[in-house]
Amino acid sequence: MVKAVRGVLIECDTTVKQIVLNLNKRGKFIIEDLDDTHLFIEASWVDQLKFELDKILDENSYTVSATEEKDIKKF
Repeated sequence: MVKAVRGVLIECDTTVKQIVLNLNKRGKFIIEDLDDTHLFIEASWVDQLKFELDKILDENSYTVSATEEKDIKKF
């Protein structure tokens, strides 16, 4: 018997995929790991995954402050 599962195909780079795989350890939402850049996940997890990825990627990004910009322009 065939079992149908509703899911979403996600395409991402390998770095983001590793973050998603680590998040999957908590939630078990990945249905199938297809290849280096594609994952098939449960449709109900899309919004939560977007939120978690935004939070993690924002923590790991560097922003230039206004005073640092002025210092850079002096050179």
